[in-house]
Amino acid sequence: MKTTFALVSCALTMAFFAQAQTTQTFVSSQNNKLEREEAIRMLDKGNSTITGKVFARDIQTGIKALSFLNTNEKQYAPTGTEVILIPYTAYFKEYLETAKKQRKRGKWLQLPNEAVECMKFHKIDGGGGKFVFDKLMPGKYVLYTHFGYIHTIPRTRVVGKTDHYVNGVYQNSSDITSSYGLRMDSDALVEKLVTIDKDGEVKEVNLKKAE
Repeated sequence: MKTTFALVSCALTMAFFAQAQTTQTFVSSQNNKLEREEAIRMLDKGNSTITGKVFARDIQTGIKALSFLNTNEKQYAPTGTEVILIPYTAYFKEYLETAKKQRKRGKWLQLPNEAVECMKFHKIDGGGGKFVFDKLMPGKYVLYTHFGYIHTIPRTRVVGKTDHYVNGVYQNSSDITSSYGLRMDSDALVEKLVTIDKDGEVKEVNLKKAE
């Protein structure tokens, strides 16, 4: 699918940035005004490409430090998952930092329409979770995506008892257990900062949920 600019409702496009009770529109500081022409030029006047895949690799232990040992099968983001590319200008840097703080307070900070126009969107249209953004200039960009996957929680259940004897005298009993996985719907919010150093460069990155 061709990547395009889009003017869409902030309430729809930016919804995954927070699930909150209250909503307010972002207002930047005096030092970080939206440089609309600069941002659009970064997204459409270069020869560089950012490409990659979106996937989750579920980990059942819940121990983040062990995520490097995770060998579970990749769960690619489903068709229709949206990946957003944001030029990492001073304006958007301030927005992302402020939005993160607001989410912790249960608030949703949406962007004005003129800022959404300065972003690129790509909807995944295949089973491999692949996305591509082209015509990019050198600079810093933030990739954002939100998608669902299946999380498995390890569980055990008692399926019987074993009696223990010594010289024919009963001592005690122990449980016979069986392990199983409780599958449940989960979701991932993933962001990644990517730097293009020179015009014509191709950056391959993975947007992955792995803990």
